[in-house]
Amino acid sequence: MEGTGATIVANPHARGMRRFDTQRALRQLEARGFEPRIELPRSPEGTAAAAAQAAGRGDAFVFVLGGDGTVRLAAGELAGTESALAVLPGGTANVWAKEAGIPRNLHRALDTHLEGQRIAMDLGRANGEPFLLMAGIGWDAQIAATVTPGLKRRLGVFAYVLHGLPMLHRLRTTETAWTGDAAAAREAIGLIVVSNTRLYGGILTFSPEASARDGQLDACIFAPEHAPEALRHALKVVARRHQGDARVRELRTSRFEVTTPGIPVQLDGDVVGETPIALTVEREALRMSVPAGPLPPALRE
Repeated sequence: MEGTGATIVANPHARGMRRFDTQRALRQLEARGFEPRIELPRSPEGTAAAAAQAAGRGDAFVFVLGGDGTVRLAAGELAGTESALAVLPGGTANVWAKEAGIPRNLHRALDTHLEGQRIAMDLGRANGEPFLLMAGIGWDAQIAATVTPGLKRRLGVFAYVLHGLPMLHRLRTTETAWTGDAAAAREAIGLIVVSNTRLYGGILTFSPEASARDGQLDACIFAPEHAPEALRHALKVVARRHQGDARVRELRTSRFEVTTPGIPVQLDGDVVGETPIALTVEREALRMSVPAGPLPPALRE
């Protein structure tokens, strides 16, 4: 029997908190017959703990208000439980919310979940750390490491552009050893994006055929020979014409490893450390709340 509990785990530092009325949200849940509570953890560890406690109580919904980094921490704790993760897009890029078609208005988003559907979704792991969307190895993580949380809150995705443009001339490829299910190589790499879903940063698509319900990860590996070719790759990604490029390799795999040490890594926008790293996928590990109606492409089986 499904529980009647519903917990809102809200990042108090999230951009969306200034437009979120907590008392109104609790009333919305009570009106639907739920026993609501709200948690305001002040650290990443607190977010994970609050999600785990809600699942331990058997809550039907765990609403997570924050950015994609906050969502991924909660997802890691909700994997394998019966509680549905329901995202309230209150962060910087809100990539998952765009992917799933969740409204930007937080109170409307809450109602959308209550009237929506639940699906079983894959969850990625990077040396055990969860990711919902993608892992970036190389240049994007290098740029992301320079962006402060305050700047992200003020400028959103433009903070990465502001920091990234002056760094372009300093970016260099790294001799990198990688292994997938049916392929392996050692080559000079600038960027590897390993996707569970399709949208990157809310605007780009590295792996347009990725599905978060197939038990696979989609890797896109960029190996430019020189700076002009790296720029050409970037422009091709923007135009969605990078597939088929001789220096861009694509593969679908259940496991992807980089054994070369010292390359920065980001998960769903959070810089989490450096390689070596092993990326795996837990098939249909997560109960995810999404809007009613036809599923978006990245969530179709």
